[in-house]
Amino acid sequence: MDATAPLTKAKYPRSLIAGPYGHPFHAIAIILPIGAWVSASVFDVLFLTADDGSAFALGARILIAVGLLGAVVAAILGLIDWSSIPKGTAARATGSTHMVINFIAMAIYTGSLVLRLDTDVVPTLAMIASFVGLALLSVSGWLGGKLAHTYGVRVATETTQAEGLEPLP
Repeated sequence: MDATAPLTKAKYPRSLIAGPYGHPFHAIAIILPIGAWVSASVFDVLFLTADDGSAFALGARILIAVGLLGAVVAAILGLIDWSSIPKGTAARATGSTHMVINFIAMAIYTGSLVLRLDTDVVPTLAMIASFVGLALLSVSGWLGGKLAHTYGVRVATETTQAEGLEPLP
């Protein structure tokens, strides 16, 4: 099929930076911020339960910063993928919502990080912000799954998929 046809346009990378056909780098890049932010929340809880939680407070602060750096890379890659989705489609609207929620989560995590600077404790508001960020990431992740698994954005065409399901000679 023609890679510029509306039904397949979003399946092909707009740029080599986005990853090859059928292997989008955005899906790989999101692992770092999600893992870092989930781990930061675990460290926040450990901070509450430890006798001296300063190491956990520091660890959470570092993990949030690492997550933000990773989120910038993931956002750039996601923006490249989003830009290939045809305008005026449900997939484009879903992608836009996914992107906005992620930018809000990044802003919340930035605020959480700022609240944690110059302290050996985890301020309550910073911890609440991190958990709100995780909740937003959960919604955004569901939307990202909808983009890939329902709408097939950056997923190989059904013809390519069928090749992998045919019996081997």
